[in-house]
Amino acid sequence: MTISLFKRTNLILRNGILLILISASSLSTAAYASDTPPSGYQLEKVVILSRHGVRAPTKMTQTMRDVTPEVWPEWPVKLGYLTPRGEHLISLMGGFYRQNFQQRGILPKEGCPAPGSVYVWADVDQRTRKTGEAFLAGLAPQCGLTIHHQQNLKQVDPLFHPVKAGVCSMDKTQVQQAVEKQAGVPLDTLNQQYLPSLTLMSNVLNFPKSAYCQQHHADKTCDFAQAMPTKLSVTDNGNKVALGGAVGLSSTLAEIFLLEQSQGMPQPAWGNIHSAQEWASLLKLHNAQFNLMSRTPYIARHNGTPLLQTIANALDPNTTSKLPDISPEDKILFIAGHDTNIANISGMLDMSWTLPGQPDNTPPGGALTFERWSDQAGKQYVSVTMLYQTLAQLREQTPLTLQAPAGNVQINIPGCRDQTAEGYCPLQTFTQLVSQSAEPACQLR
Repeated sequence: MTISLFKRTNLILRNGILLILISASSLSTAAYASDTPPSGYQLEKVVILSRHGVRAPTKMTQTMRDVTPEVWPEWPVKLGYLTPRGEHLISLMGGFYRQNFQQRGILPKEGCPAPGSVYVWADVDQRTRKTGEAFLAGLAPQCGLTIHHQQNLKQVDPLFHPVKAGVCSMDKTQVQQAVEKQAGVPLDTLNQQYLPSLTLMSNVLNFPKSAYCQQHHADKTCDFAQAMPTKLSVTDNGNKVALGGAVGLSSTLAEIFLLEQSQGMPQPAWGNIHSAQEWASLLKLHNAQFNLMSRTPYIARHNGTPLLQTIANALDPNTTSKLPDISPEDKILFIAGHDTNIANISGMLDMSWTLPGQPDNTPPGGALTFERWSDQAGKQYVSVTMLYQTLAQLREQTPLTLQAPAGNVQINIPGCRDQTAEGYCPLQTFTQLVSQSAEPACQLR
């Protein structure tokens, strides 16, 4: 970190951003240093499940406008679209992957990757397709590599959204019971559990002076947590699940604030977030909503089975991938999806993490990376890490190098009882865990 870098940061956020810069620099470097392959292991293949990059909000509802007297900022692209800055940030990640893979021997030191060694599959949305393209622009610039995606862009890709695509369906009663079990407390007490974060959200929004309060409370004294009790909505015979109320709404709003910060807007959240601690408190609401709506095992299995099986098939040299035109010789598979996809996979395998310097557990451009290793006896293993840009790196568009790396957190797979001291899970055990966690009805044929 340099003084000039700090001076470019929004002055209202200077204390929080300074803390993030310091902690992210030291912690991500240490984590990356520990990623050096132990003696006797050879990296053979990498499968990357990435969230798309920085985008505009996917929606702007009347309720979102009504809960604050402030005016929401304009974005340079349509709702839900990847921004040009978002593309650039992903290309920075792609460049970091390139240096990483060159050092570890699965990309050549110079020139373009060998034909058929890199494959990108993206969901049909503009933001995911552009993310795949930006990744290739950073990984293999001017090499003419192209992405792959479903031909019909107007249809749901069942790899990413099997329930929405009609491949399988959930049961309404089981969804309700599973979410309540995941919450660990009655859902109608959730607002009380997250009261400090909701109070902060109310202050950021200036909620008492909002149109919502004027419309719903004659005395104009309006408490955010009391005004919007948490409710679980399960519709379409169980296939559409949403968390209503203050926590669910705050999840969306906190994520928008983080996107504003990552987009480099002058006054994210109208300048009302003042420290790293406040960022963490607000994003706690987003992480909590994802824990219930995407990581609940019943929901995760139904929505994540095709993706997790695709990852497992790609890592298994004896299994053929169902992705079209993919080469059995590919060494790098990049899947451009969504934060919900990453959360689904984490729920299926019961993996959890926190990210130093990044309050969002599934941030823009963040990726679960699955690596296949072999030891000197030829036995194969799988390791899992979360690779991501810190909030400061997103804000500053920080160039990423092996000396100034992206954040990297190694993740344990709780079900892998025979993992090595280095945290590597035997490929056979990993494959069994995937099979056990999958929902048979949601498998792609």
